[in-house]
Amino acid sequence: MPSEAPLVAICMATFEPEPRLLEQQIDSIREQTHGNWACLVSDDGSSAERLEHLRALIAGDERFTLAVGEERLGFYANFERALRMAPPEASFVALADQDDRWYPEKLAALLAGLGAAQLVYSDMRIVDEDGAVVSETFWRGRRNNHTNLASLLLANTVTGAASLFRRELLDLVLPFPEPVGNPFHDQWIAAVALAVGAIAYVDRPLYDYVQHGGAARGHERAMQAYDPSRLLDRRDPRGSLRRIRVHADRSYETNVRRIAASARKLEARIGKGMAADKARAVGRLANLDSSATAAPWLALRSLRRLSGHDETMGIELSLLAAILLHRR
Repeated sequence: MPSEAPLVAICMATFEPEPRLLEQQIDSIREQTHGNWACLVSDDGSSAERLEHLRALIAGDERFTLAVGEERLGFYANFERALRMAPPEASFVALADQDDRWYPEKLAALLAGLGAAQLVYSDMRIVDEDGAVVSETFWRGRRNNHTNLASLLLANTVTGAASLFRRELLDLVLPFPEPVGNPFHDQWIAAVALAVGAIAYVDRPLYDYVQHGGAARGHERAMQAYDPSRLLDRRDPRGSLRRIRVHADRSYETNVRRIAASARKLEARIGKGMAADKARAVGRLANLDSSATAAPWLALRSLRRLSGHDETMGIELSLLAAILLHRR
């Protein structure tokens, strides 16, 4: 690897990593054809046994740095801690999960595909823990999106482990917004990247996304569309209404408030750094929990699915129910 090759900071968050899958991931990072990298590992309080295994895997390899948290943070804040470990001399940052398997050309292909964009991400192959292929692409049953900021804020399509971005983006990304609902680190990073510039996409798998145990529903959940009919039963109208209200309350707390808070944070942090059309989209979502115009906008936007724009998996209808029926 030429000395002028840019340094990539690989930020990995770990917690109780499964030994065999962790070994596979560490090996795949070491096999990268782009050899100028440093891997910063933030562990979120794994057991002594799992932590010792992690230390043994990276022992003697100065390219790895391990920091062990004093208290459990959860994956969102643990990734923030990992990103804070990125050295200032790094030109780019990549995110890594503890249980995937990168293809040797992953970093090189992402660097080549970045162009003038702020962030680039790739497709991925879905496999089970034994390596059997579940899907050759992540996008089976869902449209990809890396150009529509409103859609990205409503429902993420940019997986962190598939991404690489410019080091200077961290100046806007950090600190993460205070958690509201169930926030995702990769959705926030992608939203910042698209708010200030462009996101590029490499249309081929560059790693295996391993589905197992607690992670087994990762791809399944990402592909699960909101279906209001599952809450309805003509034989039980009162029960149907009760289920709809329960869903509305839950969606309001976990989705409406979270999306609005993220949009407000984008406005505060980037402000005039956004193009006019992006600023309008962010402004609309920033008022999702307070504006009288939110409901008709969501109703109209839900019709986009009829023309194949299903990247948000129908969350607009869920948000609409939440806004109209949430018991304040």
